[in-house]
Amino acid sequence: MLNYIKSEFLKQKYTFNNKIIWVTSLAAIVISLLLMPSSYTQTFTYNCWYITFLPFTFAFISASIVRKDVKYNYHGLFGVATDKKQLWYAKIITGTLYLFFACIIFFIEMAICGIVFIEKISIANNLLASVLIFITFAWQVPFFMIVSQKTNLFVSVFLSMVCNIAISCVFAVKSCWWIPFSIPARLMCPVIHVMPNALPVEQNSIYENPDVILPGVIITVILFFAVSFITTKIFEKQEV
Repeated sequence: MLNYIKSEFLKQKYTFNNKIIWVTSLAAIVISLLLMPSSYTQTFTYNCWYITFLPFTFAFISASIVRKDVKYNYHGLFGVATDKKQLWYAKIITGTLYLFFACIIFFIEMAICGIVFIEKISIANNLLASVLIFITFAWQVPFFMIVSQKTNLFVSVFLSMVCNIAISCVFAVKSCWWIPFSIPARLMCPVIHVMPNALPVEQNSIYENPDVILPGVIITVILFFAVSFITTKIFEKQEV
């Protein structure tokens, strides 16, 4: 398995995937500085990040990881792989590690913004928010991998943007916030005190209640393993 993971990272060595996790997070900061007063840099950037830039980034990365092999119809890989499942799991792990690195980079950038500008989000809440974003987005890695496998990169990115923007903004503030695409936005309300529409959470609002965090984490962790298992079964049926 470790060799398969190393192989996946080697395939990505000279691709845009290694740059996009930096480019999109910095772009979110630049847009925040252009549109908002510097005192709102942290909160507005976070909102841009998990609503727009992160969904685009990881639909793109997930698609790129599979499309590289789809392009050649997996020629050569199925001949040397004794177990197809390991090939797919290696791709999922690679995509998940990219997500982890992106969340670390964004955490550091937001910590620096808190030092340079007015700190709206404490280091502790910044760290918690980054961890929660990583956990609640992880299931989308195998999901958009299989979407790209069956369609193409454009469809994968477009679907990710529609679901993460439209669904999260509409349902994150409703009783059905537990819809998977809505969970990251809902969990950010009590952590960074920002609504999906970028407005601050009002004091004593129900959206400040942190009781949603544990259920949201449980749902998305279960979903990650379920989607990984289901997509692996689909991948096993792949023919050269």
